Amino acid sequence: MALWYQDGLLLSAAVLGFVIPAYIAYLDGPQWIFFQIAFADFVGRAVNRRILWIATGVNFLLLASLVWRYQDVLFSNAQSIVLAVMLFILLLPWLRYYIEKSKLLQRRVDEAAVHIAMQQERERIARDLHDTLGHTLTVIKVKTELVSKLMPNENHRIHKELDDMILTVRSAHKQVREIISEINFLSLQGELEHCEQLLKQAGIRVQIDHQLTNILLSSVQETMLAYSIREAVTNVIKHSKTAVCRINLYQIEDRVEIAIIDNGIGLSEKQHGNGLFTMKERMRSLKGNAEVTYDQEGTKVILTIPLYPIQEDGK
Repeated sequence: MALWYQDGLLLSAAVLGFVIPAYIAYLDGPQWIFFQIAFADFVGRAVNRRILWIATGVNFLLLASLVWRYQDVLFSNAQSIVLAVMLFILLLPWLRYYIEKSKLLQRRVDEAAVHIAMQQERERIARDLHDTLGHTLTVIKVKTELVSKLMPNENHRIHKELDDMILTVRSAHKQVREIISEINFLSLQGELEHCEQLLKQAGIRVQIDHQLTNILLSSVQETMLAYSIREAVTNVIKHSKTAVCRINLYQIEDRVEIAIIDNGIGLSEKQHGNGLFTMKERMRSLKGNAEVTYDQEGTKVILTIPLYPIQEDGK
């Protein structure tokens, strides 16, 4: 309800406040035009460009009629400043609009960067769990099994305790693997929806062609692809200056290919920085590939992985 009030009633009042002073100035004198400045700033905060164009068009007609009606006064030395004010009022809403749009875009980029940093930290924690706790549990299990084999068979109670210990370690190891999998997992569909929202909020039109709905990917494959798509989309928002971004997901024979395409200024691999290196490493871990092509028509990121039967542990 608050958003409706802000984008509806408040905006309507701003548009009226933008237009009415021009109309009064037409009837009573050009000095009324100074009241438009504050409302022009409010109109520039409109999210909808159509409203901005309509308000600007109507105001231009009113100001043009005002100049025609009071041309003798306005073109005198004493009133020439009013002409400059009129021009400023016409431009101010658009100036404000692009300032607000730039701020919004920067917020979205910052949010995406924080999100990526959080995911990278989760990956680090998962690696640490795997490399330290997972390794330690494996060593304990192996040592316990060795002790059980070396222990004389007459010590049935000790053997039973050792067997229980082995089962406990195996259970703990399985739980660690499950925790690591949960920490790392990122839904491909969820990430596509998130990227679509980010692109739209950045003023970029999104076209998604998702033809992998019937393809069952492992949790590792899905997570690696989702992270790589996020990195590519973040680069589109930050650097491409594009109007349209296309994300195509499809299967070609025994492999999956994902293309992230924009029609922006085109970025070299150097400009992609560590993001491209990370994408390549992720795809390489899946025996796949990540490549970037770029020219004056924009940038194209291609992610390719082979399809394998999914094992019980999701790897």
